[in-house]
Amino acid sequence: MKTEKKILKLLSEVWGEFLKLEKQHPNEEIDFADGIHKCQYLMGMRVARKYEPKIFPIKKIKIL
Repeated sequence: MKTEKKILKLLSEVWGEFLKLEKQHPNEEIDFADGIHKCQYLMGMRVARKYEPKIFPIKKIKIL
C-alpha cells in the first residue's frame, strides 16, 4: 500500500499544480477534477482489495 499512498499524494500535488494554470475554458477545472477523482477511486479500490479481499476480491487476469 506504500505505492498507492504515494500515487494518491502525487494526484493531490498534480491538482494543486493544475490550479495554478491560467484558465482557458470554463469547464476545464471540473473536467480535470473528474479525472483526478477517477484516479483516486481506482487507487482507493486497490487499497480496499488489499484490506478486505473477501469483500473486494482481487481478480487475476491472463495476458495472452
